[in-house]
Amino acid sequence: MKFHVKSYGCSANHAESEIIAGKLCKEGQLVNEEDAELVVLNICTVKGDKTALTEIRKVKQKYPNKKIAITGCVTDSIVAPIKQIDPEVQLINTHHIDKIDELLRVKTDVLTKAKPVKLMLPRVRRNPVVGIVPISSGCLDACGFCSTRLVKGTLFSYPPEIIVNEVRKCVDDGCKQIWITGQDTCCYGFDRKTNLAVLLKKIVEGVPGDYKIRVGMGNPRHIPKYLHELIEVMKHPNIFKFLHIPVQAGNNEVLKAMRRGHTVETFKELVNAFRNELPEMTFSTDLIVGYPTETEEQFQDTLQLVKDFKPDSVNIARFAPRPGTSAATMEQQVHGNIAKERSRKLAKVFKENALEQNKNWIGWEGEVSVEDEAKDGMNCRNYAYKLIIVRENVKAGQEMLVKIIEAHDNWLIGERIPF
Repeated sequence: MKFHVKSYGCSANHAESEIIAGKLCKEGQLVNEEDAELVVLNICTVKGDKTALTEIRKVKQKYPNKKIAITGCVTDSIVAPIKQIDPEVQLINTHHIDKIDELLRVKTDVLTKAKPVKLMLPRVRRNPVVGIVPISSGCLDACGFCSTRLVKGTLFSYPPEIIVNEVRKCVDDGCKQIWITGQDTCCYGFDRKTNLAVLLKKIVEGVPGDYKIRVGMGNPRHIPKYLHELIEVMKHPNIFKFLHIPVQAGNNEVLKAMRRGHTVETFKELVNAFRNELPEMTFSTDLIVGYPTETEEQFQDTLQLVKDFKPDSVNIARFAPRPGTSAATMEQQVHGNIAKERSRKLAKVFKENALEQNKNWIGWEGEVSVEDEAKDGMNCRNYAYKLIIVRENVKAGQEMLVKIIEAHDNWLIGERIPF
């Protein structure tokens, strides 16, 4: 059967889409959406059902006669709306993608919970130089705005030896970047009496080669338990000097309402600890504006945090209620227009700060790895995971020396220089 896989959401979802394609390629052929007999939509509902339903509706309207299968973050709340769009659609949730080839033949919905280790499985990589390696599923938190735990369940850390083997396979396959991913990488191993720092050390010591690890998103509240271990292992040349730690708000009362489990002060201490040891460490964070009960004064605290913290990248989201979460039924919901304006102000402050930060990189010379194509050249990454666009055609995975000649808020421009 000719099939096509469409993926939405986080890098963990993209890793699962690669597995879906790998499993189905045993008996079928991966083709473009137009030519496919089967379209598999690997959806994300962590930020709500609306976007996922819109995408499903688009595909159904465009291809009314194609078979459609829905997998990924399939919550209880979205099942009935999907069936209204297409009663014949087959639903297979995130817990069963390792058996998707078998389940599609059965032609029944499979929405039960399970805890498979989604490693050492066939894959078709979206980018041959990037190996996406999930290290766990689920999380230990119950944040008021997030449905991750409802979808993925509680933390299940994969065995470290299997993770190391998966990384080794990626490197043997020619991957130059290894994206360590999960719903919360920072609590990895707590259910196995270990932690993320220990895992990273096992990987870099057990897998020689020319590659770099990008550590994916993790809750900052877990890092203090092994902070110094993590700082030390992050110094290894095979690890990008980069962390994605969502703070979500710059006010402690809002963080408490969100049930985040950390304070603004804890977050600042973590960032300062890393920057003291690794001055060019880069950070990405997430922020929510318009959370129920958020006042203008509390929002100003978030603005100030961005000015003080100076993150390298920020994902800004306006609060949207998600079925089954505590925030969905909270009183004092913030009006959408207010949230929209706060989002605009926050984005403006971030862009101004980020541009000034990036200007500090002008004149830097060093080695970069080519990641993929950009609009006007190639996307590259340096040791701090800074996005550098080089305006020439170079093969993905290649390494070269560049000099930074221009700065923008979210990227840098580099020119190639001789070794």
